[in-house]
Amino acid sequence: MKKLIYLCGMMLLSLNMMAQIDLNDQNWNDTLIEDFIIPGRTWNTLSFLSSDKLWRAYPGHGVSNNVNHQIYQFSNCHFNDEDDYMELVAEYDTCHIIPDTTQWYLPSWMHKYPPTDNLFYFSGEIDYVDYRPQTHSITQFQFGYFEIRCKLPTHPGAHPCFWLQHADPNPLDPYYEEIDIVEYSHNLMHKPPYGANPNPPVQEDYDRVYTTAICHNLIGDTLNHNTDNYAMDFPVIPHSSNNLNGWHTFSCEWMPDHVYWYRDGELINSYYDVNHIPKHPLTLKTSYAIDGYALRNGKPEWKGTDEMVVDYIKVYQLNWDCDTDVTITCQNDLANYDYKVKKSVAITSSVEEVEIASTQKITCRVADSFEITGPFQADSGCEFTIIRQDCPE
Repeated sequence: MKKLIYLCGMMLLSLNMMAQIDLNDQNWNDTLIEDFIIPGRTWNTLSFLSSDKLWRAYPGHGVSNNVNHQIYQFSNCHFNDEDDYMELVAEYDTCHIIPDTTQWYLPSWMHKYPPTDNLFYFSGEIDYVDYRPQTHSITQFQFGYFEIRCKLPTHPGAHPCFWLQHADPNPLDPYYEEIDIVEYSHNLMHKPPYGANPNPPVQEDYDRVYTTAICHNLIGDTLNHNTDNYAMDFPVIPHSSNNLNGWHTFSCEWMPDHVYWYRDGELINSYYDVNHIPKHPLTLKTSYAIDGYALRNGKPEWKGTDEMVVDYIKVYQLNWDCDTDVTITCQNDLANYDYKVKKSVAITSSVEEVEIASTQKITCRVADSFEITGPFQADSGCEFTIIRQDCPE
């Protein structure tokens, strides 16, 4: 009986854990480990894919929504072989190359933006696409853990982001979904309907790094921001103590029933409204936009060059097997346990005791139930975790 009480206590702790994912949890699969140390990678100027077909850079992709003011160019996405970094470089259009009155024509697979007179900068964006033949074009993720280690630019107008996004204009099932793992903006006024604070602090030396989980309605090609926009951010932090120019990690765990955000391994935000947590596959993006704080009275005030520097990007996804009930009747069953999210797990041996040795670390994830009815022992020093996990619909 004492063992059963002890295990129940462990289960309760597991259900409330919000630490960054444990890489010793064998239920996770490392889908993407990108440290940018592959030498000689270049951009294909016709497809705008990296030479290893893992990344796509955007040429001539301007955000013409009167919020951002750059044209994304593949030439502003640098594979830095010397330092093993990805550098997204923003620069002022000193030679006035960007036309103000003509349309930027883009490749057929991209949107065309109307004439605009508010694009003053070049910068970079990369999307993970993985067009290698053996992967059959894995371009999106549905749930998982996403992490970046980077240095963020912090001048007025800098708007570096690491995020997940996708829009489906299908009139029968329209949606727009986005998870911002990290965004930075100088002295950002995060006003409704985009946030909950109608009177944010106005302090010149304050910057805002924020996270967001939103699910928009999409009507045709127009986002209806007022009816179904759910956003969160965490409080502003003095720039002097934030030191965003140094190395930091930003990450999030996106699951059907929650989203957790972390900065340098510390939980900073969480969200649990399952009705508004994105549920469709999303594209992973890293972008360095230039927003309106680079302007004054509609004219460029920041006329410099700087960069968002990325050391690595990692993605881990759970292995799902949500329709399977597993019964462990002997030690051999435990040794051969298939680490995936199961419908249920039961230890039901009536003869042989099932034992977790002191050196073992085992995590079981179940959608419905975990049950122990037979002889069972968890030795002192072992780690045995049971996590109740919602499965994708």
